[in-house]
Amino acid sequence: MRITELLYRLQLEEFEEHYARLLSRPGTVWVSALVLCPTRWRLMLRFPELAKADFRGSYALGRAAHLGVEQLLRDHAQDLGFSKVETEVEVERRVVVDGASVLLSGRVDALGLSGGGRTVIEVKTARGDYGLPHEHHLLQLRIYMWMLGASRGVLLYLTPERVAEYEVGEPLSEGEVAELVRGFLRGEPSPRYDWECGYCPYAPLCPRKRVRGR
Repeated sequence: MRITELLYRLQLEEFEEHYARLLSRPGTVWVSALVLCPTRWRLMLRFPELAKADFRGSYALGRAAHLGVEQLLRDHAQDLGFSKVETEVEVERRVVVDGASVLLSGRVDALGLSGGGRTVIEVKTARGDYGLPHEHHLLQLRIYMWMLGASRGVLLYLTPERVAEYEVGEPLSEGEVAELVRGFLRGEPSPRYDWECGYCPYAPLCPRKRVRGR
């Protein structure tokens, strides 16, 4: 088997596992979807074949970076001031939206544990360092901080230009999370950001596609 084939198969297996999990929990709102375009999420559930075909080198680069940094964090937890670092941590918390209890679920890249509390760590790769930190990454981190009751978060970027670290000290409030979920369930805003359509494999099908500059 060629290395490129292995990487593609790993991406495909990861997507299929993720997709099966989504179908098994239809009432769950996933944090990774909550911070981006709701219409993309709905189209992904209807047309998973398009996501399977969207193989890019950025996936392999991002996955390798995550695995490497997570191992580094575990090995050097005490050097970083933690008693322990857990990685790929599954998190869940419920929020009440319009009188209904909605389950939020996600996976934190790393969680630093110490006597002083918890630190949520999210690892991101980017093509460059322009515009860092990105709004949707900060939003994701702050949601995870709320879900875990953490007062500190770290957003770590790996780019060709530099390694950048941003510390966040304020989680979202429960009211802010509820408002995000309310909008997501209504399908608004779609897209959440103008740049999303340019990277979306579902853009050719989407009735809400936007072309930047128009």
